[in-house]
Amino acid sequence: MKKILSVVLAAMMILSMTSAFAATGLGSVTSVSLTPATAEKAGSVSVNTTMCAVTLDDAGKIVAIKFDVVQPKAAFDAAGAASGELKAAPQTKKELKEGYGMLKASAIGKEWYEQAAVLEAWCIGKTVEEVLAMKTFDRGDGSHTMVPDEADLVAGCTITVGDYLKALSKAAADAQ
Repeated sequence: MKKILSVVLAAMMILSMTSAFAATGLGSVTSVSLTPATAEKAGSVSVNTTMCAVTLDDAGKIVAIKFDVVQPKAAFDAAGAASGELKAAPQTKKELKEGYGMLKASAIGKEWYEQAAVLEAWCIGKTVEEVLAMKTFDRGDGSHTMVPDEADLVAGCTITVGDYLKALSKAAADAQ
């Protein structure tokens, strides 16, 4: 009898665990920027891909979320000849960790991956709609137009989140 009860309880636990994770999706947003070369200075092309993986429970709440960004760059001279390492696979910001170099510009003393972790933790337990409705502000520098303005997020996350929210929206739409 104990064995049967144990098997039934184990099966119930497994079923309840699998129903808690209703859907997982992946979304990304890519932008490209180009700086023309001049006779005095090399030109460059940058590709910025922001990725989001999200798992939603059966009530639509976020139970797991990861953000990451990859920013490969290439340089070229005025004649169009490429320069730099073109065969190496670029690392993501999370893979770079301190090598990304945000710490020196961070007003809160946190590297990018640390700020992303704070953002991810803030999203847990919220619906996608609640996260997408996040209050933000514009720093006025032309680059940081959607910086978090949520009381329980500003001390740990000052990165602009516009592309993160777009990637989350795509990930949620992809969730199956």
